[in-house]
Amino acid sequence: MERIEINSYEDLYNVLDRLNESIDWNAFYSERKMPAPFLVNNTLPDKAVVEFAETHGIKDAVEFGCGEGRNAIYLAKKGVDVVGVDISGVAIDNAEKNKKDLVNVRFICSDFQSVDFNGRKFDLVIDGGMFHHLAPHRRLQYRDLVKSLLGDDGYFMLLCFSADAGGADELDDLQFYTKRNVGVSFSAQRIRNFFERDFDIINIKQRGDEKTDKYIDIPYLYSCIMRLKGK
Repeated sequence: MERIEINSYEDLYNVLDRLNESIDWNAFYSERKMPAPFLVNNTLPDKAVVEFAETHGIKDAVEFGCGEGRNAIYLAKKGVDVVGVDISGVAIDNAEKNKKDLVNVRFICSDFQSVDFNGRKFDLVIDGGMFHHLAPHRRLQYRDLVKSLLGDDGYFMLLCFSADAGGADELDDLQFYTKRNVGVSFSAQRIRNFFERDFDIINIKQRGDEKTDKYIDIPYLYSCIMRLKGK
């Protein structure tokens, strides 16, 4: 029988990781069994990203959970220097194909806690749908990472499952482990409870159901815009 010892915070995190299921994201992107809008329309950015880019001048951005690169590539086409991060090698391979000859977007296959940005700061950090799949203990690490990546004038855009639209079950953080969930939805108040200590929350918007030749809007998501407090 394996002996478990917790001698560091990372030991603790690794033990807690065993208490929740994980999605095989490579199978998700290769088999394409789910009719998820971002799979069916994998070259169209989120409307929330388009709206933000049209009203804010940003020079660089990083997106976590970038999938096949639709938001990152859109921003790169607008002249933004972009880094896209995703845990799925299949998704990243497809993103590399989708970007074609764009040179100002770079894709990295990694989990968020293993990426080293060497102290770099960004005008915009996007979560394209990763946060709602993180276990509660990993969310804490992730919040600290986002804080470390934002420049003085930086913004954080969170796209996550909305409890008001049935994107996933809404569970408290103990239930996440006991029910071994792979994704949860958040109420607007739960988002505030988690982020408002460190961030000024500019808006939390329920998304609609819309598809054009320029973007998609996914009705079971919130888009949330935040800035570090005091910035």
